[in-house]
Amino acid sequence: MTTKTISEYLEDERQKSKDDQVRIEAEAARIQPLRHGHHRTAKQPARELSSPVKATRKKKQTTTVRKKLPIVLKTVKKARKIA
Repeated sequence: MTTKTISEYLEDERQKSKDDQVRIEAEAARIQPLRHGHHRTAKQPARELSSPVKATRKKKQTTTVRKKLPIVLKTVKKARKIA
């Protein structure tokens, strides 16, 4: 064991504390990116869903179509009766 003067001892202690501080900062910088589970991979961005297709209302039949429909049905019925 060597004997040191007080000033040498204090200088050694300062150097040790600086080295420790540098080592701690380097370790913290290394660990920082791994903080949230280093074994996990980065999440893939969520796919954007296309906008939902809105259901359209059926158009109401016009009055001419309404009037023609019974006439067409009558002719179909007559054709069936004859056949």
